[in-house]
Amino acid sequence: MSAFVGFSINGDSINSEDLNTLHLFYVTLLLFGFIIVAFVILSWLFFLRLRKRLTRLQEVMSFSAKNNSYPKPISVQTDRMDEIDQLGSSFNWMIQQLEDSRKREYEEELLRHRLIANLSHDLRTPLTILRGHITRLNKESMSLEGQNSLTEMNHTITRVGELMDDLLSYTLLTSGKHPFHPASTDIGRLVRASVAAWYPVFEEKEIQLDVDLPTEETFYWEADPKWMSRVLDNLFQNIVRHAAEGKYANIVVDVEKEQIIVADRGPGMDNSSSERGAGIGLSTSNFMLKKMKLKADFTSNENGTRVAIGRA
Repeated sequence: MSAFVGFSINGDSINSEDLNTLHLFYVTLLLFGFIIVAFVILSWLFFLRLRKRLTRLQEVMSFSAKNNSYPKPISVQTDRMDEIDQLGSSFNWMIQQLEDSRKREYEEELLRHRLIANLSHDLRTPLTILRGHITRLNKESMSLEGQNSLTEMNHTITRVGELMDDLLSYTLLTSGKHPFHPASTDIGRLVRASVAAWYPVFEEKEIQLDVDLPTEETFYWEADPKWMSRVLDNLFQNIVRHAAEGKYANIVVDVEKEQIIVADRGPGMDNSSSERGAGIGLSTSNFMLKKMKLKADFTSNENGTRVAIGRA
């Protein structure tokens, strides 16, 4: 060390050459230290900026995932286009593709709803004409087989009209044309009113009703009363159409579990029926229940069908 600094072995004083060497050493040491500090600071600023850009991209993606919506495009500097800008450009392209796809889907859905509405309206005219001809033929003298054929034709026309009504109703419902007004609804009272309205129909079909509808206890759902009544109408109508041969219907309001249970002893949902439709009414009911944050659990076999409506 003494040799490097320039001390003499005999302990003589430091000459000017030794001082210059010492000064140069300290300058070199300070310059080296400054370069290291500057490198650390610049590296920290670089990674801090890099982290900020990545964090912004992550926040945009996380926001879209949490809110179930498409994110907004992020700004990209096209003059440099480093790896992060390339990632952001790809992200913006993906957003544009999703928005274009959603726009096309909306236009196709709108066209489909319009087509179904026009088709349901246009088919009513030929059905009305057919019914008029059947009414005229009923006044003519014909064999018993002819009368039975006319009756079956009239019944088929009525069924087609009902299917068109269901299809049009489902189209209007899914397009938001039917208003939804949720309110605190007394479920026990609503079910009792629906059963009372349908009781003459069940009696006409000789369907035995087994009901358990408590009068003193009840529970409330935040639901649209009109929509809930329509769901029950669909279930009761299915019993009359598809399970009347079982001659039995069980309707229960379970206050403890907060459920509505409707069961029958028909052939089951998997068995074919001459009255079986395309499931439009069931789709409509499921859509309404989902909108009201409810669900219907179906259990069906050859011994009957059981439907339990409860909270989702």
